[in-house]
Amino acid sequence: MTKGILAIHVVEGKDFKKMDNWGDPYVEVWLDNPSHKSKTDVRKNTRTPVWDKKFYYNVSHQSELHVTVMDEDIISSNELVGTATIDISDIYKDNYKEMWVSLPDVKGKHRDGKLRLILEYFPK
Repeated sequence: MTKGILAIHVVEGKDFKKMDNWGDPYVEVWLDNPSHKSKTDVRKNTRTPVWDKKFYYNVSHQSELHVTVMDEDIISSNELVGTATIDISDIYKDNYKEMWVSLPDVKGKHRDGKLRLILEYFPK
């Protein structure tokens, strides 16, 4: 069984659709359990945010990374920009992967921007 630390580096986003007057995006990431989400800071007034934020997870066999980009809305509830599930099973042999992830909209019909991630695996 593979055990180690997975570093998830949320680097930046681009081409996010305009949700309201501005764009106030943030990213949530998790592996198995959505109740263990990690969240970036909100980037105000941009559709091309840079977060440069790393999260670390103890891993043993997880094969999927879940990412969600949300738009913060103070007046009403936060809006979903896009979401994706990424197969990370190769990370255990490659140890490093950089990618741009396309984000389908809620209905999965078109892309609502891209998210740049860097994944690093450190075996124990």
